[in-house]
Amino acid sequence: MSGAAVFAPEGDGMGEGAEAAAPESLMFPSEAGPTDTGAESEASPPDQDTPETEAPNPDDEIPDDGRYDFDLPEGMAMDEKLAEAMQPVLKDIGLTRGQAQALAGALASHRQAEAAAGAHEWADIQTGWIASAKKDQEIGGARWDASVSTAQGALARFGTPGLRTFLTESGGGNHPEVIRFMARVGSAIAEDRPESGGAGAGRPIDAAHLLFPSDKPKG
Repeated sequence: MSGAAVFAPEGDGMGEGAEAAAPESLMFPSEAGPTDTGAESEASPPDQDTPETEAPNPDDEIPDDGRYDFDLPEGMAMDEKLAEAMQPVLKDIGLTRGQAQALAGALASHRQAEAAAGAHEWADIQTGWIASAKKDQEIGGARWDASVSTAQGALARFGTPGLRTFLTESGGGNHPEVIRFMARVGSAIAEDRPESGGAGAGRPIDAAHLLFPSDKPKG
């Protein structure tokens, strides 16, 4: 009787009070309901789900065909020849797709840092060129503004759009010797152009003769 008192509900144990103890059997499924040795008694409890097998993560696999797909930062292009040469090596040493991507990401970051450092260094070089040109005895000092204006005039008259693009994109247009050359060409144009009258008035200047004085004008 002492054992029955453990699960006894409040009251006298009869009527509705007796039925209230029934949920306790949910804690012990084998003790509930009729004794049955069939398949149902051996089945897993209804509240226990059979775990499903998770699909393998592609990043944890070594590609059978040895083909790795790399995701590079925006603005960076894949070196297809290098990737083609490296992929068999990556497979042979057993790198997964995720490991190969991590390696490619580290290399890309290194390349970006190198490019940024190179661009900064190149900008410093051009700044140094301009500073030297401004101090040059021929084109710098008090003559600087006039030298630049004259050089620009020569480039506008004899230079092609392609040359202008090259000098701008390469930074070569900031080199003191390029500025000096263009300024000399512009000065020569001004000196060879008569102010008024004269035998040469209105006659177009031959660019070849201007750049190579030993040649005689054509026409």
